[in-house]
Amino acid sequence: MRYQITKPEHGSEHWLAVRWCDEDGMARISASVAGAVHGENKYTSAADLAMELLSNTPPTPIAPTPAMARGNYMEPMLIKWTAEVEGINLNTPDVMYCYNEHGARLIATLDAIDDNGIPYEVKTTNSRWTGVLPREWHWQGVQQAICAGSDTIEWIIFDNQLQIQRYTQHISSDDKQYHIFKCQEFLADIDNGIPPAACKLEYKHVEGMYPESTAKKMVLSEEAATIISQLDKVREMSKALAEQESELKTQLGMMMEDAEEGIIGEEIVVTWKTQSRSSFDQKKFEAEHPALVSKYKKKTTFRVMKTRSK
Repeated sequence: MRYQITKPEHGSEHWLAVRWCDEDGMARISASVAGAVHGENKYTSAADLAMELLSNTPPTPIAPTPAMARGNYMEPMLIKWTAEVEGINLNTPDVMYCYNEHGARLIATLDAIDDNGIPYEVKTTNSRWTGVLPREWHWQGVQQAICAGSDTIEWIIFDNQLQIQRYTQHISSDDKQYHIFKCQEFLADIDNGIPPAACKLEYKHVEGMYPESTAKKMVLSEEAATIISQLDKVREMSKALAEQESELKTQLGMMMEDAEEGIIGEEIVVTWKTQSRSSFDQKKFEAEHPALVSKYKKKTTFRVMKTRSK
């Protein structure tokens, strides 16, 4: 089933919330992270997406990165530019496009759409366009096509040559069905409250799953003893490597003295330049403005894992 919903302000808390779950409170996948389901999004891993969807609360707005800000500012201009150059009518939809079928709950925000109902996606990049869609873009286009009921996605790409590059993506029914199947698999595990089997969890993900410790003891298997032993060895190796790194840097520093560059033959092989940074002087602030300290203090909690080998 395909349907449309009113689009909240782009990037707002409400917009993030409707991308995160549907009207029944069930998790759904947005087109921008569709590639993560296939392990083909270099910005969002399958585990990242799983942890977001398993959370009890939707994502909150974050400050845009320079790349995001660039895209937000340039997108309307690039749509208008393309429309004028190609003599077509492009409009930015005030709705979001949804697909819900047999557990595959998908949603897409379209940058623009023409009079024939063909979706347009705008991208800005600091790389040169090679004529090949990155894999995360490919799957984004597939999901947009599914949600919008289209077989084509038109791409408007503004690259580092300061030119609009155009690309037409034709989406096959096989690509659509495969993506729907992978999303069904992914969301089935999310619905059961577990990370999908394809997810490669990292420590940060497990921390996010269990952020607060409780006063209880867990009986562990003998496998845990092996893991603890391996962890202790890795920590010892890391410490030894850090000490070795410091020693080698000390030797190089003594050779370079106050020089910025070290040369062997005619090739620069090492640089050692002075850098500066600004930091907040918390002690001075507390001494000069004690009444304000509590107002601006922010408490954060985290868990520390320590091992005790047998």
